[in-house]
Amino acid sequence: MSNHLFIYLIVALNAACHAILIWRLKLERGSKWRFCLATVGVPAAVALAVRLGVATGILHAHLAEQVGIERIFTSLASMLLIGGPWGVTAAAVLSRKKEPVLAAQQ
Repeated sequence: MSNHLFIYLIVALNAACHAILIWRLKLERGSKWRFCLATVGVPAAVALAVRLGVATGILHAHLAEQVGIERIFTSLASMLLIGGPWGVTAAAVLSRKKEPVLAAQQ
């Protein structure tokens, strides 16, 4: 198995763990689904964008061949692959903390 498949496995497991964490939060069912889909969707969209960039020739597949702007894009994409689910989970937790305040005001 090549290295990029292991990376996709790590990213998928990370997204799955965050989806489980979000599902365990006490949120409305619609909010749970939205956050879980975003947790899986952010890394999937980033991976798809990078793969399309490589396939169309916009990005070089090898890091050693990339120029400055390509390396910046690759670095940002790498951060989003792992950090995207973390950000969505943080947003879910913060939205959870806002719900009791809204309920108390009504």
